[in-house]
Formats: sequence, structure tokens, C-alpha cells
Amino acid sequence: MTTLSPGRTTVMNESSHNLTPTTATAATSRAAWTLRAIGLALAVAGWVAISFVNAGPADLVVTGVVMVALVLYAMVAAGASRRRFVDDEKRLRMEVLVHSMELEKLATRDDLTQLYNRRYFFERLEREMNTARSFERPLALILLDLDGLKSVNDSRGHRAGDRALANFGKLLLAQTRASDVPARIGGDEFAIILQDTTQAAADAAVARLNAGMEGADLLGEQDVDVKIWASLGVAGYPWDAETADELVQQADAAMYANKRERKQERADRTGEGIDVPVPSILGNPAVREN
Repeated sequence: MTTLSPGRTTVMNESSHNLTPTTATAATSRAAWTLRAIGLALAVAGWVAISFVNAGPADLVVTGVVMVALVLYAMVAAGASRRRFVDDEKRLRMEVLVHSMELEKLATRDDLTQLYNRRYFFERLEREMNTARSFERPLALILLDLDGLKSVNDSRGHRAGDRALANFGKLLLAQTRASDVPARIGGDEFAIILQDTTQAAADAAVARLNAGMEGADLLGEQDVDVKIWASLGVAGYPWDAETADELVQQADAAMYANKRERKQERADRTGEGIDVPVPSILGNPAVREN
């Protein structure tokens, strides 16, 4: 299976190669103590020189006060330099962190919908399945396929289709929990990984998505003549599948059963025939490289 972990590891290693916390802190500390030592040496040298030139008691007091002031100044200057070094270190570390987060987002997110992309989805699904098996926790998967998007692309152009996809991505983000993993895994195919989710909770999530689709205007044109809907299929561990591939296949089959059922209902109302494609093979590792 193709994963993104090596790429992300490389980014982090390259970014942190020139700036590690230990190295930066040690360099800052050495620079601060170097400044202190130089200031102290200059103060002592100045005091000795002035004291031997002017050996009177009053001169010694005056020069002593001057030297103490110079020492205090040197310490303050060194402290200010250290704070500047620390601030620079924090700024650089923040820039590295932000840059790494931006690179990770580019590598794992779909640009159009801002959902996770296909490669990250399959990688994450494997990890979540392993975790679910190890800790005996339930795991659910919802697959979604948009119906009507092709007719929108054909009649109104791909810009309208892209707008519908982007709005559907916003809908999924609004309808899912923070712990869920919504992803776009194909042109009009989507998926949601639901951690620690029982069969009843997964069915409730499907009902919530269907309710959200009822009032959704994916085209943003308030056009009641054009309706884009989503066929949904849900499956879960351990009640439907034992592996990630089985989980995808079961959810895929359930999604196409839902698609056929809805098209049959429409055909019964209109007298039209139905044409539903056979279930896809999203669970086949051979197609995960796309």
C-alpha cells in the first residue's frame, strides 16, 4: 500500500536538520555567557588600569563604582542578547512548524473539497482497523456516491460541478465529528471513517447525513429542478468485516444497494427503467495507487 509517512518524515527531518531545540539552546547559552565573560574581562581590565594610574583613595572609590556599573551593564546586555536569541529560536521553530503543517496539508488534503485525499484515507483506514482490533473497539465506515453530478457537468459545465463538490465537502465537515475522518476518494466518491462507533451509532450517522442532504443546495443557485443526492452505504467492525478491505467491500455493496433501491423507487413513480452500475472494487489494493 502506498503511504505518505516516508514523505512526511523526510520533510520533518530536513526542516529540523538546521535547527533542533538542543542545539539552538546550547548555542544561545554559549553566546550569552561569552558576552558576560567579555564584559567582565573588560571591566576588570579597566579597573586595574585606572587604579594603577590614579592610586588615590577617592579615585579607587570612583573607579570601583564605574566598574560595578560597567559589570551591571555587561550583564544586562548579555541578558538582552540571550532574550533576543531565545525569541529568534522560538520564531524559527514556529516557522518550521507552520511550514511542516502546510506541507502535510498539501500531501493529505483534497484541494477542491478540503477533505482528506484517497491515499491518506486508505492509510488511515488500515491504522484505525489495527487499533480497533488491538483494543477491541468498534469501527464504522460510510461510503457515499453523488448522484446527478454528471448531468450537472453536462448541462451547466464543470465549474458548476466543482462548486457542488466543494459544497458537499463543507456539508460532510459540518455533519461529522472531530474524531471522524471524511475523505474524497474519487471524482464523486466519498468516505467517512468513524472511530469507536457502534452499529446503532453508525446508522444514526447515516440518517443524519440523509437529513442534511434534504435541505442542501449544493449548486448554490436555489434551483429546485436540479437535485444532487448521495447514495450511502455503511459497514462496521466487527459486525460486518474483520479487515479493512472487507470493510470497504461491504460498505461499497451497501452503497450500491441503496443506489439501486432509490432508482427503483423513482422508476416506479415515472415508469422509467433503471441502470445501476455494478459495485466498484475500492477494496482492491491494486486500485489504491490512483
